[in-house]
Amino acid sequence: MFRRNPNSLDSDELSAFFSALDHLDDVELLRMRAAWRSVTRATHEDAWAAVRAVGARYGLAKEIDWVRNRAMAWASRGNNSIPYMFDNNETWAQIKLEAEEAIVDVALGIALGDRLDEQARATLLVAWDRAA
Repeated sequence: MFRRNPNSLDSDELSAFFSALDHLDDVELLRMRAAWRSVTRATHEDAWAAVRAVGARYGLAKEIDWVRNRAMAWASRGNNSIPYMFDNNETWAQIKLEAEEAIVDVALGIALGDRLDEQARATLLVAWDRAA
């Protein structure tokens, strides 16, 4: 597969994740947000320390930033037009933004894969595991 941005963390699995995000409904995105928030701050900090350690160990700091930026870009792009309004008057764009932290974590969990220890990866992926 041709990739415009050569990045060792850019994979078919990561692309499939971003494609799947486009098909989530508001409830699934809200579930992702709730799952992310159910994890303690200390556990999140431990997982992010593991991400930084992997970045340092493998020289992937720029690639990790690229994944993080890609996830934040997905969460921040959107449309507030009438077709995207939900019954509770929250817009699709607002819900995506509220799930941004979970989306970033999942993207990094997928991108870094087995470079992370099992606990850190499970923490990063918890929101995706509970979304469906």
